[in-house]
Amino acid sequence: MTSTTLRRANLLEINQLVTLINAAFRVEDFCVMGDRTSFEDIHARFQSGTFFVLEDAAAHGVLVGTVFTSITGTRAYLGLLSVDPAVQGRGSSKVLIDAVEQNALAAGCDFLDITVVNVRENLFGYYEKLGFTPYGVVPFPVPEKARMPLHLVQMTKPLRPAWQTAAPVPNSV
Repeated sequence: MTSTTLRRANLLEINQLVTLINAAFRVEDFCVMGDRTSFEDIHARFQSGTFFVLEDAAAHGVLVGTVFTSITGTRAYLGLLSVDPAVQGRGSSKVLIDAVEQNALAAGCDFLDITVVNVRENLFGYYEKLGFTPYGVVPFPVPEKARMPLHLVQMTKPLRPAWQTAAPVPNSV
């Protein structure tokens, strides 16, 4: 992995976050039209959660990865996991996911949830190796941008042994 520093993002970095996320999600151009996010979307997310970023240690201020997380009760959500395409495959995603998990545990969460667009089949094996299991589906949130029929697969990961959790894992798909 490239030498990086993990930290929380700040509002002054919204434009960098938008650029990074949109670049990382270009891989979805075959199924989704347009950019994945915008300044307004990222600004709104700062009101409900946290962005963690990986900053290139050799180039201060250059972001190479980010992830959004929010907490509702005993559940944490992980979304917009994005790594600069130039440095993908070097462990950055795992560092960001670990940061979200540690943040969720510190906040008393029992579960970590994600959603994955159904046609990104390569991601399911990756997330399953990290302990996530599918439990449901929800409609694609912006159907007007879909190039084909899409939906989101909900996945969850218990963060504690079952005997320590406050709520059961949702029913499996």
